[in-house]
Amino acid sequence: MQTGPTVPHGMRRKITGPGASALKYDLLTALLVTAARGAPDVARLALRLSLLITARFNWQRESFAVGQKEIARMWGVTERTAKRDMAAMKARGWIAVSVPAARGRVAQHRIALDAVLRETMPHWDAVGPDFVARMTGLPEQPEVPAGNVVPFQRGQVPAAAEGTPWQAAAERLRQQDPAVFNAWLAGLVPAGEAQGLLVLMAPSRFVADYVRTHYLTRVIAATVMTDPTIRDVEVTWPDR
Repeated sequence: MQTGPTVPHGMRRKITGPGASALKYDLLTALLVTAARGAPDVARLALRLSLLITARFNWQRESFAVGQKEIARMWGVTERTAKRDMAAMKARGWIAVSVPAARGRVAQHRIALDAVLRETMPHWDAVGPDFVARMTGLPEQPEVPAGNVVPFQRGQVPAAAEGTPWQAAAERLRQQDPAVFNAWLAGLVPAGEAQGLLVLMAPSRFVADYVRTHYLTRVIAATVMTDPTIRDVEVTWPDR
């Protein structure tokens, strides 16, 4: 089974420190909506990880330490099944051993938060636009009073995107935040696609670096939510 992808800078989020309290609920929301809507194997893992987080996760240490027998009891399965599903979570990159088991002490596991969030992205829309905005750093959209005319949103999706996964994703990004799209994302064009990876070409290294640092989470989320076959997005530049 394929392991979780390497997490770009824009996806890194902390579960301790400022804003961590809200993120805890966001993490559980992302897992539970995946449990409700995802493919059976992923849904099962998402539900079981949610239970481990709720019951045993130490938010200060960013880890949980639960014996295989206790895990099996909580999940209502055999120890063999518990071992198999824990291995499946490790294979997907969701969890990893932080402190190996020792005599009289069970192993401690940490949660790869960004890998979990990446896996749950296709289902964020089902929670609502406020959740998507919060998870991707979109600005809050002011309510438009009835009868007011919404300003025309300038900027176009590049013609080179037609017929590619980037076409729908780019249009989504344009509608979400026209200013950012026009300034930084309108110049991105598809440069290749293979094994779930979409490669976008920026007009310059400066633009590529800026997009990867500030907007890559937003770009990945829009792409995954419009085309779940895409698992990752890479932004490059000419002559790289």
